Amino acid sequence: MTDSPVPPDASALPEAEILETLPPLEWDYRTALADRETYLTPVLKTFQATTKPVLFKSGLGQYLFDSDGNRYIDTVAMNQAISAGYRSPYVQAAVREQLEDMQHCSTMWMHPGPASLAKALVGKMPPDDWVVHFLSSGTEAVDLALMMARNYTQRHAVVALRSAYHGAVGATANATTSIARFHQKIPSASGIIHVTNPDQYRGIHGPGVDPYLAEFRSSIAASTNGELAAYIFEPIQGYGGVIPMPTEYVRQTSALARELGGVVIADEVQTAVGRTGAHFFGFTEHGVVPDMVVLAKGIGNGFPLSAVIARRDIAEAMTGRTFMSTMGSNPTCCAAGRGVLAALEHGGLQENARIVGAQAMDMFRELQTRYEVIGDVRGRGLMIGMELVKDRDTKEPATELVHAIADEIADSVIVTKAGAHANVLRLVPPLCLTAKDAADVVDRLDSVLARPR
Repeated sequence: MTDSPVPPDASALPEAEILETLPPLEWDYRTALADRETYLTPVLKTFQATTKPVLFKSGLGQYLFDSDGNRYIDTVAMNQAISAGYRSPYVQAAVREQLEDMQHCSTMWMHPGPASLAKALVGKMPPDDWVVHFLSSGTEAVDLALMMARNYTQRHAVVALRSAYHGAVGATANATTSIARFHQKIPSASGIIHVTNPDQYRGIHGPGVDPYLAEFRSSIAASTNGELAAYIFEPIQGYGGVIPMPTEYVRQTSALARELGGVVIADEVQTAVGRTGAHFFGFTEHGVVPDMVVLAKGIGNGFPLSAVIARRDIAEAMTGRTFMSTMGSNPTCCAAGRGVLAALEHGGLQENARIVGAQAMDMFRELQTRYEVIGDVRGRGLMIGMELVKDRDTKEPATELVHAIADEIADSVIVTKAGAHANVLRLVPPLCLTAKDAADVVDRLDSVLARPR
């Protein structure tokens, strides 16, 4: 019997030699684009910010740099994933410390990282018996929240708002109604009832909340047996076009959902982690305490991390069966989350979102006074939407103009499109954006909007 071969000890090799063994990175633009189109799924083309994708090589703070060294102001935060900024010293230090020990530990065993982050997040919640379940993406977290609600209530019907975005797979895709193209040509998950969102600019019932509350009640009466599992809402609808929810609507619909036996889920994937400035969570502004909160994107600062914060009794309902996620509670991702919280508190990022967000809002509203094509400016903190229309009276969406603007300013500013008609430009940058950065973005938009078309 021969001995098994002993793997070589890579720890003794210089790092430069190890890096030479990796599959190479391609920084020539044409070659990189050809590789993307040849080897990556073609569905990526259906969701990109500009007609010609930019090849990014590095980031620092609120800035991105392409393969030629050109600098861009990032107003998108990599789809709102970068909250504390690129290469945040708080996140870098926390992740580096964790990687020195081990990169992963399954929840089949123990590591203090997940509990440390969970304790800090619970400390941000109103007093109650909260527990946290970590996963890797917002879609996963919403899907789990719906599962937990149905297990807890032993009911099936879920109320979601039109123009919402809660994910693009499984039950989350059916809860999503903001953009029709997210709905695949397959049967939808059952039990989701959609009601009209109280959009105070474009809503079918106009401004105010009473007609929307009436529809909420009538839709439940017409489409359910009068019992709910859950009601899910975003404090500010993100992909739907940066649509803030009226406080009275959130309060009354939450109360009604609970009267019908449902739990209230706040989808804070885009609004939490200090983005709205005044509060860590977006729901706080409405004076409503949900039964579950879903986090993702900014909590990981680019690392795959999401969380469901739930009352303990709701979470207990899952214990009758086994549930696990291999990468959920990854200690390296949780270290990134701990770094984000440190950056918000000790780096002053939440306060910066409040101050710079207010200044940016003023700049965008001043721009609105000079261009009829800007129909509405809205949002909270560093979550601002500017809706472009062909006519302020008819509110016909200026979709083509938004696409053109995104392409034209892509030499120095990265923006993204949102809304059911893709006619809303969003300012959702890393929370370290400065007032000068915001002014530079507005100046760039000003120069483009002033061009005759």
